[in-house]
Amino acid sequence: MRTKHEPHPGETLSEATFESSTAAQPVRWIDRIVKKLSGKRIFLNGKPYLTRYYLKGDGSGRRFELYLHFIQLKDPYRWLHNHPWPWFLSIVLRGHYAQEVLCPATNTGRKRVHVRYFNLFRGKNRYHAISDVPEKGVWTLVLVPPKSRRTERWGYWNEEDEVHEPDTGDASSDCDTVRFGAKRTFN
Repeated sequence: MRTKHEPHPGETLSEATFESSTAAQPVRWIDRIVKKLSGKRIFLNGKPYLTRYYLKGDGSGRRFELYLHFIQLKDPYRWLHNHPWPWFLSIVLRGHYAQEVLCPATNTGRKRVHVRYFNLFRGKNRYHAISDVPEKGVWTLVLVPPKSRRTERWGYWNEEDEVHEPDTGDASSDCDTVRFGAKRTFN
């Protein structure tokens, strides 16, 4: 069973993220880079879900930003979600993932897409959810543009009522976010 704990002196970030007999071996070059970065770890039901490292930017959306993501679990939500940018580019560095995609504006219906190399996600009215992640997780490099005034807010596509449901920001009782590093971050 995976359990969250804070790093001990001399322990690498990938070792501190979780303990498990099935855990991936630490990626040494990533450990050296990420020790100096700020970011956040999201845990769902006590299990590591996503770690975001801020390579460029702080999540405010004022400028182009570059994130390093370590995704360890699929999205647990019933509805697909959107993003607050008109597009984003995700480059797979290690691993792969699958996602469900829906674009209500074009009425193309839900489809499953396997992502091995990169994902150029365009359109603020598109929704998706990561539906499959390998046991060892997936590392991605994510480039996002500045947010504009016309940018849709984070939210979900309610498939029953066919409407956008805004993300209220209410903290789920089974979700914990731990911020780390010196930089003040926003998302």
